[in-house]
Amino acid sequence: MRYDAIVAGAGPAGSTAARILAREGASVLLLDRARFPRDKPCGGGVTLRAAACQDLDLSPVVERTVTGARFSLRLGEAFDRRYEGPLTYMTQRCRLDAFLAEAAVSAGATFQDGEPVRRVEVTSNGRAGGGVTVLTERGSYCARALIGADGANGVVGRDTGTRPETEAAVALEGNVPYPDGVPEQWREFIGLDVGGLAGGYGWVFPKSDHLNVGVGAWKYAAFTLRPKLADLCARHGFDAGALEGVRGHHLPVRAPGSVIARGPAAVVGDAAGLVDPLTGEGIHMAFMSGRLAARAALRMLAGEADDLSAYQRAADRRLQPELSVSRKLQELFQFAPPPYVAVMRRSDKFWRLFCHLIRGEMTYLDFLRMIGPLRLAVDVFASSARRRRLSRVAAVRRASG
Repeated sequence: MRYDAIVAGAGPAGSTAARILAREGASVLLLDRARFPRDKPCGGGVTLRAAACQDLDLSPVVERTVTGARFSLRLGEAFDRRYEGPLTYMTQRCRLDAFLAEAAVSAGATFQDGEPVRRVEVTSNGRAGGGVTVLTERGSYCARALIGADGANGVVGRDTGTRPETEAAVALEGNVPYPDGVPEQWREFIGLDVGGLAGGYGWVFPKSDHLNVGVGAWKYAAFTLRPKLADLCARHGFDAGALEGVRGHHLPVRAPGSVIARGPAAVVGDAAGLVDPLTGEGIHMAFMSGRLAARAALRMLAGEADDLSAYQRAADRRLQPELSVSRKLQELFQFAPPPYVAVMRRSDKFWRLFCHLIRGEMTYLDFLRMIGPLRLAVDVFASSARRRRLSRVAAVRRASG
């Protein structure tokens, strides 16, 4: 069968792209390897900034509205900070992704779940009459445009030359069940433990009937995650042995300039490595990249462009600068977490700045502009911290043979 566009992967990026394309009149096939509803490893936090990217009301799948954070440094004494309004929303990917896929179907997309993509063949440069052929176990489908939202190791990126160069972080998470509702002290708070993981942090995220507990770090420190998760559980009084659904996943961080569009194909979301390095959050960039890729595909389908290169340019212009600043801030924070935690505890101004960033009222670029000449110091110290981290990575690799 022939479509205007095929979207592989029905997560936040893929379903967003499929919905926009279908809403504008394109014939769209949305594929996913799993049967829906399905869950995915993810903290499930939807920031206000991410929610604002959608022209959908996400409230039907919001389980908690978070207004505060419980901070600790290396599992030490915790302190609470509360904001007068929402900081982030909590959902589950099984609910969010099903909701977004249903919205794509309502807009006119054809959704076929339980149908993994096995191979992709690029048959032309995207002009009318050619494009791509997508092969699955059920058959083959042709389209003029292909958007890959099939994850960091997706087939689309592999077969079309659009898999970006990335640095990988990893995470391990599980759920503490509370069938009668989570404890009062967690209902509006997230827990963040920092300083104890190389490049990452530990978290506690409240949902309707469980707490999601996890740890993340750079890939070279993956061997530390299981004991660190057990330590985090012990710190908060959870039984690590009783965690349900324990699983790991990769968090790909794109190297600036990496190819994410080639001819009639492009990748979005995790498949494009568009994860915020500082927070590990990917839903905001999934929504944004899905929208940008859909707009580029619509231009190509309308004969205004020969390929999806406009998406690459838009991502490099609108998304990558934010991610690059986030990466610098991550390097700075991971170099010496204690001073930042101390300031967070004592300074209302710093806390409110953090809240403005989380809520999307300020971007990372806004932050750099705000500090003026100090941005040069950020560049210098971030570069120094990065060199130290890479030296440590090399030492670990040598020690492991």
